[in-house]
Amino acid sequence: MFERPRISYAIMVLLFILPQSLYVIGDYMAVGIRFPLFRWQESGFGTSIIPVNREVGYLSGGTIKWMTTAVNSTAQTYNPTAVATVIWVAGLIVLLAAAVMVLSWHLLDNPEHARYPGLLIILTGVLFLAWAMVQYGPFFSGPSGYSIPVGVPILWYCGYQFLQAAKKVEQRQA
Repeated sequence: MFERPRISYAIMVLLFILPQSLYVIGDYMAVGIRFPLFRWQESGFGTSIIPVNREVGYLSGGTIKWMTTAVNSTAQTYNPTAVATVIWVAGLIVLLAAAVMVLSWHLLDNPEHARYPGLLIILTGVLFLAWAMVQYGPFFSGPSGYSIPVGVPILWYCGYQFLQAAKKVEQRQA
C-alpha cells in the first residue's frame, strides 16, 4: 500500500501535520503541542505558535543560551533547551530528506530511492524521542516539566511500512 504514490504522498503530509509531542513546562507554567514544523503553546502570556525558524533564531540570537551556570558555582553546563532544539531541527531535516526521497522515488521513477524513506522516518522518530529525553529527562519527566511523545510510535510504524514497501519494490525488480 505504501508503494503507491498517492498514499505515500498523503502519509508524508500527515507526518508533517500530526502532533509529535504533548508537553508541560514546569509546574503548568505552559502547556503545548509540538508538531514537526512548529509548536503551539498556551501559557499565562497567552497562546503562541512558535515555528522552528523562530526557535533557531532564539538560539542564534542568544535568547536561549548554550551554556548555563549553576547557582553558587562557576561550572558551566550545556543548556538542555538549546541541545534539544538542535536535536529537533535535526529530526525535521531528516524528515524533509525522507519526503524528498519519496518524491524522487515516485516522480522520477527511481526505485533505488525506495529503501531510504523508511529508515529516515524511523531515524526521525528516534531524534524526536531524544528531544523529549534531553529536554525533560530520560523518563520524559523532570523539574522542567514532562512530555508525552505521542507521534513517535506513528513515525516508527510509518517507517516500517515504507521499509516493507521498499522490499516489495525490490522483489518486483528482481
